[in-house]
Amino acid sequence: MRILVLGAGAVGGYFGARLAEGGHDVTFVARGENLDALRQGGLTVRLAERTLRLAPVHAVGDPAHASRPDLVLVCVKSYDTAAAAAALRPAVGPETIVLSLQNGVENEAVLASELGLPPLLIAFTRIGVALVAPATIAYSGRGTIVFGEPCGRETPRARRVADALAAANVPCQLHADILVPTWEKLAWNAGFNAVTTLTQSSVAEVLAQPASRDLVVAAMEEVDAVATALGIRVRRTRTEAVLAESVAGLPDFETSMLQDYRRGRRLEHDALNGAVVRAAARAGVPVPVNRLVLALLARLDPASRA
Repeated sequence: MRILVLGAGAVGGYFGARLAEGGHDVTFVARGENLDALRQGGLTVRLAERTLRLAPVHAVGDPAHASRPDLVLVCVKSYDTAAAAAALRPAVGPETIVLSLQNGVENEAVLASELGLPPLLIAFTRIGVALVAPATIAYSGRGTIVFGEPCGRETPRARRVADALAAANVPCQLHADILVPTWEKLAWNAGFNAVTTLTQSSVAEVLAQPASRDLVVAAMEEVDAVATALGIRVRRTRTEAVLAESVAGLPDFETSMLQDYRRGRRLEHDALNGAVVRAAARAGVPVPVNRLVLALLARLDPASRA
C-alpha cells in the first residue's frame, strides 16, 4: 500500500518504519528539525533486540507534496487535528482510508467532518515509545494497533488495513466492538498521563505510592462510569489487572504527556481529561477527579505560560 504518515514523531515514526520495512511505500510528513533529520540521515528506531535503520526515507513537509495514499496514519497531537485535516485535503480522496492513532476519542469525528468523509474507522495503539532525538525513536514495549468500524461490521476497508499491518508483522486487532477498548484506553490515559505528569513520575513510581495510585484509580473509574452511562460496555472490574499489567509491562515508562511537559511542549490534557468532562456533561455523570486534574494540567501546561 501507499501509506502517508502524518506526524513522524514517536508513534508515527515507529509504525511508519515498521510498515516500510515490511515492504509498503511509506511517506512521512514532518516539520522542523525532525524533517531535516529524516531527509539527511533517515529514521532510526531502537528496538529491544536490534536497531532498525531506515534510509533513505521519503519525507515531506506538506501532504500535498506526496502521492495520493491508500492509507493515512494520523499521528499528530490531538490539538492539531483540525489543522492536520486541512493540510490533508489535497492528498485524500473518497477511497482513502484514514486511521487516527491519536490520544482521545474525538479525533475521528473532527477528521471526517473536515475531510468530508463518512465515519472513519476508530483506532488506537498500545505502545511505549519516545522521540529521543530528531528522527530517532526509542521503543520500550507493546506496539499493537487496535481498530474497527463504529458499526461493528468487518468491512473491506477494515480487512484491507488488517492485511497491510499483518504483511508488515505489525500486531493488530480488528475489534467488533471498538468503542469498548477505545474508552478503556481513554481511562488509562486519563489516569496515568494526568497523574504521572502532575507528579513528575513514571508509571511504577505513581503506583508505588498509595495516594497517587488511588488518584489514578479514581480518574479511571470516573471514565468507566461515563462510558457505561453512554451505553459503552467497558469492563468495570478490570482496574486491578490493568494496574498490575502496567507496572509489569511499562514500569519505567514516561507517558506521552510527561514527555511533552519535560520538553516544554503543549499538553494533551483537553483531549484526555477534557474529553471525559465533556462526555460526562452529556451523560449527567459527576467526574470531580477528572475536573480537578484537568484544571491543574491546564495551569501546568507550558502553553499556558507562553
